[in-house]
Amino acid sequence: MKWRRYIGVDMRGNEIRVAGLRRNWRRGAELLQSRVKKIMPVPISGDSLKEMSQTTEQALVKSLRQVLTPVTQNERRLALSLPDRCGYVMNLKLERFSRSRKEGMEVVMWQVRKLLPAISDLQADYQVLQRSATGSVGVLVVAIEKRLLGLYENLIRKAGFIPEYVGFYGLNVYRHWRYRLEPEGDAILVIMNEDGIILQTYRDGVLEYYQARAVGGQDARQVQELHRIVAGGRSQHFSGLGRCRVFLHAEKAVEAATLEALNECFGRKLQILEGDEENPPALTAALGAAECVMMGG
Repeated sequence: MKWRRYIGVDMRGNEIRVAGLRRNWRRGAELLQSRVKKIMPVPISGDSLKEMSQTTEQALVKSLRQVLTPVTQNERRLALSLPDRCGYVMNLKLERFSRSRKEGMEVVMWQVRKLLPAISDLQADYQVLQRSATGSVGVLVVAIEKRLLGLYENLIRKAGFIPEYVGFYGLNVYRHWRYRLEPEGDAILVIMNEDGIILQTYRDGVLEYYQARAVGGQDARQVQELHRIVAGGRSQHFSGLGRCRVFLHAEKAVEAATLEALNECFGRKLQILEGDEENPPALTAALGAAECVMMGG
């Protein structure tokens, strides 16, 4: 029997992280191959892509092809994970929301334009998280500037691949770890990487709050920003979550002093989400992107 390979690609900074999975009916997913490679002397970002010369683009496309082909083999479809700073993740509460996908998208785009009036050309998608008995609906919305999305997708296509799915880093990290978080019901997820810090809260397994801050990779700066987020939203976003477990995903080892400061921020000990030799923390978003396509969302 021929198995499909599900390929997740996480592009951040000057590195590309690739994970190739196949469906395993007992374990859910089986990692076939992975790579973490530096492909650019300068970080890839929205600004660098917009200003990239043809020569630089050709070199990047060649590097992409060389890194991806050993993992993808004959598979051309990719699930692409982009940094959160490339777009917007919003959790909206709407009083009235149609079950029609077309009508729902019209409402979502109206809300997005109202929240982001300075950005005229956005592409958005949404997922209904929860419908209440009163008719209100919780909707997860992701949005990105069309031009920027096109630059990333064209880069992948020029390398000979098809971007089947495009999502953001923080949500893909959750998708990989959801088997740990969903049984908790109520949970808080803290994510630390070289871009900054991401905070997510869940009630009854449903995403309620999402905040990403691009403050850089310095631990002290990230902890300071996390304290601000928690202090500013304690009554609104963290009410009733005083006893739930707090999980930490970090792509590098966390120093004892930093961990102590994080524990102090929430008033309890954080549970560190650790990978293994096959699935290191650096691969988490790539794995989550591939799992999203493999599991259907």
